[in-house]
Amino acid sequence: MHGERHQLTQEFPKLQSTIHQLKGQDGDFADLLKEYENTDKTIHVLEKQMQPTTDDRMLDLKVKRLNLKDKLYSALKQHQT
Repeated sequence: MHGERHQLTQEFPKLQSTIHQLKGQDGDFADLLKEYENTDKTIHVLEKQMQPTTDDRMLDLKVKRLNLKDKLYSALKQHQT
């Protein structure tokens, strides 16, 4: 949805405990999660505050967020408790 945050724990509510576990134990996962959260925050700010940006930049950010989410989901499925 336009203007909504896409926090990983909301995207994958059944994997919340695995998200928290990996965030504390796996540095690579934590780095990916931080990059995902920063990208999501950037998108949210641009949409919510109606800051000027190009369609190409917004598309690039959304594709980046989606790719990061895919990587994070793969890691979560491998370590699911």
